[in-house]
Amino acid sequence: MKMPFNPAFADQLDSPERRRALPIKEILRYILSLPVGREVAVDIGAGTGYLTIPLSWVFRKVYAVEANPKMAKLLEKRLSERGITNVEVIISEKPPEISERPDLVSFSLSLHEIEGWKNYLYWSSRAEYILIIEWCVDSPKGPPREEKIPREELINLKGFKLVLSRVRFPYYLVIYGRQRG
Repeated sequence: MKMPFNPAFADQLDSPERRRALPIKEILRYILSLPVGREVAVDIGAGTGYLTIPLSWVFRKVYAVEANPKMAKLLEKRLSERGITNVEVIISEKPPEISERPDLVSFSLSLHEIEGWKNYLYWSSRAEYILIIEWCVDSPKGPPREEKIPREELINLKGFKLVLSRVRFPYYLVIYGRQRG
């Protein structure tokens, strides 16, 4: 059974150590290099907004999907304190029901927490691009080794067009483009 993130450790999601290991400017540089519209982004497992808030600077509308109500409350507080109004927080363990087709769906250190993550990824394939940031299996940080998703398993998924794959230990980043035809 997968262990969801404990909100008692929410301060670690925006710590100086995480900012050094996973610099948001680098992630935004990858996103901005994609030939994608800047209308709608969906951030799955939004947590306290480490990626959600920067996405709100780039996209007209961001849906921040968070399964844990306590984490969603923390995110709403951070958004309010910053005056960010283009983010809608959705509390759900399932893919959100949104009328717009997203330009980007992101999973930042959250895919491994989702039961049936492949099904969630296939829901995400309606977006132009999918950004996945996950833990390297050999990293001593993060969830237990058996809960981590091997990079090889992600980059070899059928039905997805691999655009970019980078390792930035203790994390790796994968970007998929939507399959055409």
